[in-house]
Amino acid sequence: MFRRIFATLGVASAALLGAVVPASAQPDAAPHCQYGSSYGTIVKTAPVSATTGGAQVGTVELCRDSAYNYWGFVIYNEKMTASQYAQVYLQIYRDGSQTSEVTCDSPGGNDHVEPGQTRCWTPKVGGVSGRYTFRAWSDKYSSHTGALLASGRTPITR
Repeated sequence: MFRRIFATLGVASAALLGAVVPASAQPDAAPHCQYGSSYGTIVKTAPVSATTGGAQVGTVELCRDSAYNYWGFVIYNEKMTASQYAQVYLQIYRDGSQTSEVTCDSPGGNDHVEPGQTRCWTPKVGGVSGRYTFRAWSDKYSSHTGALLASGRTPITR
């Protein structure tokens, strides 16, 4: 009888303790290929590495949706400081030659990565035709000096 009571109390205590774990103890998910409130498929990724020391500070991604619209996305490991910003560029190639480029600041993007932020995405670009290939790249800069702090580029791909 006592065994059953103690076993029940033990299970109930464990359940209660598990329920009170603070949210900060839970790992934050880092969603990839974000575009607004939706997410796409990762086509290619590349590390964004510091220009000094080479440490990885983020990941740049070439993304697409089910309609074969492509966009560039970046997620940095830490928020930009007051003196930093970053940009993502999506280069568009047709038959192997670069034809244009869009950034997070282009209409349809969500603006560059500003202080206190970790991510941005470019507008979507149609790529149904097999003649188009794409490259996503991201650069992180000092807003005081304009110096390049980190960079990463995906390969040109479809």
